[in-house]
Order: sequence, then structure tokens, then C-alpha cells
Amino acid sequence: MNNEPPPPSGDGPPERLPPEFPGPLPGRLLGIDAGGSATRVVLVADGQVTRRFTAPPMNALLSEDLTNRLAELISAAGATAAGVGMPGLRSAAKAARLGAELTRRAGCPVLAAADGETAWLGAFGAAPGIAVFAGTGSGAMGCDGERWARAGGHGFLLGDEGSAYWIGRAAASAALRWEDGMGGSAALRDAVVAAAGRDLAALVEDVHSHPSERGRLASLAPVVTALAGEDEAARRIALEAAGHLAELAAAVRRRLGPLPVCGMGGVLRAAVIWDRFAELTGAIRPLAPPEVGAALLAGRGHVC
Repeated sequence: MNNEPPPPSGDGPPERLPPEFPGPLPGRLLGIDAGGSATRVVLVADGQVTRRFTAPPMNALLSEDLTNRLAELISAAGATAAGVGMPGLRSAAKAARLGAELTRRAGCPVLAAADGETAWLGAFGAAPGIAVFAGTGSGAMGCDGERWARAGGHGFLLGDEGSAYWIGRAAASAALRWEDGMGGSAALRDAVVAAAGRDLAALVEDVHSHPSERGRLASLAPVVTALAGEDEAARRIALEAAGHLAELAAAVRRRLGPLPVCGMGGVLRAAVIWDRFAELTGAIRPLAPPEVGAALLAGRGHVC
């Protein structure tokens, strides 16, 4: 692995943090939001995002050599502190162990947390609320200022309803049902084949031969949202995904009360899904993305 992070993703001026964020945040803070399609990283200094770049996907349950990869990334960035939001990190004890090991190896204080916690920090700047995140995976995390509650985030084998992986799997299944004469639609079948770059028999073989490579199906999610305005089978999948994501918010609200909801992640950038999700939950857009929430974790030294 190259120890130097990739170059910034743009040459624009630094981005100021939202005024709702607590401050001041001292030093050069690295925020890392690991994910199933990419790991997004920001460097925050003097209340501004001064650099953005991406790194390969990471997951505490699926990635090999995770600690080495994170330590190299943090060391190369020259940060004074770092925060990591990591999918698959399902207990405070594991998060503490990862943070302690990274602190020892990276040469600066590092705090690690579940990706839902850093998503919540970015969404609300530590104010009470519920963050629903839907990228390659899905889940929800909320805090009322004292108590935490979560829903979903159980991984692609046992959950992730409404995620890009779930949508892509539903699209592939609908395409197969069409070929079997059991439903789906010709338009969705044709779009899946075109997006996959192979026929359905080859797609089935690829998915079963590489079950942990979620991108093979998650990459089909845009096929569904692009077709949803004209194809009923695609629209049903998109609206069902929005319903699943709304159920995550409802589950957290039942435990914490009627808190505001933010929706974030690539799936919720699709209008057909966002509109239905917002209708069901009253959701608003987040203050900042999860990687900025991870930088906020580094500056605060705690989550809730």
C-alpha cells in the first residue's frame, strides 16, 4: 500500500464548517468515514475542511489488515488527531481497542466509533436527532443528548434493507424473475444486463463466486432509480427501499421519542427514494457528511 494518500478531490477554496457545529476545534483533525464503496477522508483545520480525498473500502467485519491500512492513512495525513467511523464496529469495547491501537501506531490520538455515530455527529453537530444512512449498507443511529439507540446496520447477510446492495439485489432478482416468467420487467432486465456488462447467467455466477464483494450488486442501484419514473417494477423496488429506511427511523423514535430525522448516503440522493422517505419521516438534509462527523469526533474526544 502506498503510504501517501491520494491527492485532494478538488482545487476549490476551503469549506467552512456549519455554524451549528460546536467549536473551536483545535489542531488538524482527520475524519475518516469507512464504507462499502469507498472510504471518504477530510482534514479540518481552523473550522474549515481544507482537504478531501478517498481511500479503498473498509469494514471491520470484512476487511483484512484493517489496522495497518488505517494507521498508514492517519500517519501520512499529518493530523494532530483523528476520528474513524467504521461499519461493522458493533461494540464500544471493540471501538476502544481499535482507537487505542491506532493511537499507538499512528503517533496521534485516534478515536474510533461505529459509522452510525459519526454519521449522527455530521448530521446534527451533536444536537439530538436520528441519522438514517443508506449507502452500500444501511442503518440508523440516534441520540437524545443522553441515550443512544440504533436500528439496522446488521450487514448484507442479515439486514441492510433499503441499501444500495439491497436495491441492486432486488433489481437482479426482478431481472431473473422476468426471464423465468414470474414477474419483474423487460426494461429492468435489460438495464441490469447493460449495467452489469454481462448476461444474467454470468452475473449469477459472479455474485455467488464473490459473495463478500457487495459492489457487484450495489452498483445496480442507480439502474433502479433511473428507471423508477417509467417502469413499475423499478418504482416498486425504490419505494420499498424508502419504506425500509423510514422503518429504521421509526424504530429509533420508538425508543428515544419524536426526534428530528436526517437522511444521508448515496441512496438518499435519488429523488424517488428521498421524496418518499421524507414524506414518511419528515426528514431533513444533514448539516455535514459523516467524514466531517468523524473529524468532529476527533476534536471533541467523545460522541454523545
